[in-house]
Amino acid sequence: MNSTSRICLLFWSKISIKSCILIIAVLTCISILNDSLLNMRLWNEDGTISSDDDVKLIAETIQEEPAPQFGPAPPTVPSGPANTVVLTTANAAFVNIAENWLASIRKTGIWPDITIIAEDNVAYELLKKRNDIRVLLPQYKTSHDLPIQSPLHRKFVNQRPTHIKKFLQRGLNVLFNDVDIVWIDDPFPYFDGNYDIYLEKDHHDKKNVLSTGFVYYRATNPSLLLIKELVNRIDKNNNNTSEQILLTDIINENIIPKLKVKMLDASKFPNGILNYYLDFAEWRAMHKPVVVHNNWKGGRDEKIKWFKDARLWYVSNRTDVQIT
Repeated sequence: MNSTSRICLLFWSKISIKSCILIIAVLTCISILNDSLLNMRLWNEDGTISSDDDVKLIAETIQEEPAPQFGPAPPTVPSGPANTVVLTTANAAFVNIAENWLASIRKTGIWPDITIIAEDNVAYELLKKRNDIRVLLPQYKTSHDLPIQSPLHRKFVNQRPTHIKKFLQRGLNVLFNDVDIVWIDDPFPYFDGNYDIYLEKDHHDKKNVLSTGFVYYRATNPSLLLIKELVNRIDKNNNNTSEQILLTDIINENIIPKLKVKMLDASKFPNGILNYYLDFAEWRAMHKPVVVHNNWKGGRDEKIKWFKDARLWYVSNRTDVQIT
């Protein structure tokens, strides 16, 4: 090889190395830019509000919930309060009770933005046929009518604060309902005053335990701190303690700065023991309740029987889902 050939070979080899380095650098920058734009698109499409904690919340959301969290808004335009979601959970065993809950809301004359967390594929497929609610499918599922306070029942109940937290992080007020509830009137006027959380005492329990079956959380910093502390305690307790007990402890310990709690009137928001020992028709005429919580019943069939006896069952022509 002559000297001219050596010079040319050396020149092109240097050019090639520099070109490779340049190409790698450009591709790296493009990749980083694409990742950033993707995160921005995900954030905006999810409806998440801007905050100093955006990146942390996105990473937290992806880690906690591999399955899609938020579907598109339902076609029906909500007529309830703005920036507020009414949230419940239901599996296949309770789809008919969920339908009864929805029918009761419709009878009040308002239709808020409603989201149901479907706890199994059957419930998801049945409920997503509606065009007036949003239905989400989480990672953990069960189709069975779980015994109250059983370990599996506690595990699924204890997932609810995580669902609530994700909506609060997006600047949305959350009215959480157990699905075994009936609305008789619009409850939102009762969430008056400058409070962070509105809830009721569990009237079945004589130990001043608070009920987590019907709670209104305003999207405030104290509410978000409260729900984060609740999620942390559930994780530390490994689902050995119900979220109801843990929430009561947190509020009684007064550890959330500036948290303002309002107890709802038991005559307007009855639950638990009231449903056992009173003639509901007579009591309803006297007190004009707003929301009735049919808790502390043994299971689906017993709950349906009580609703029917109290003339609060609105979907009697629907066929129950059979679980095998």
